[in-house]
Amino acid sequence: MKKLITVLLGTSLLIAACGDGNNDTNEALASETASNGSYDLMNGEEVYVKACASCHGGDLRGAGAGGVTNLTYEEVLDAVVNGSGIMPAGLVTGSDAEDVSAWVHEAGKE
Repeated sequence: MKKLITVLLGTSLLIAACGDGNNDTNEALASETASNGSYDLMNGEEVYVKACASCHGGDLRGAGAGGVTNLTYEEVLDAVVNGSGIMPAGLVTGSDAEDVSAWVHEAGKE
């Protein structure tokens, strides 16, 4: 199983590296994670734009609420599910919560 995941991730990276340069970061991130089937990062970005960006900013650095960069997946998921500070719990639920948490974690790496 580890070999399969390694091969799939390596192939995704190779395809991303050999692309025509027109792919945006989100498509590359979606390709990376799609190989292990865990999260839908494209959905995660859509959920973020609809439910989170008005407070956390389009660049994840904050726009009325704190920034959400350099957080682990678990930290983001905990905040999404349980709330954090003035952010209420349950704004996003189920697989959308998992997808947006994965997207924020990946997009917020510095």
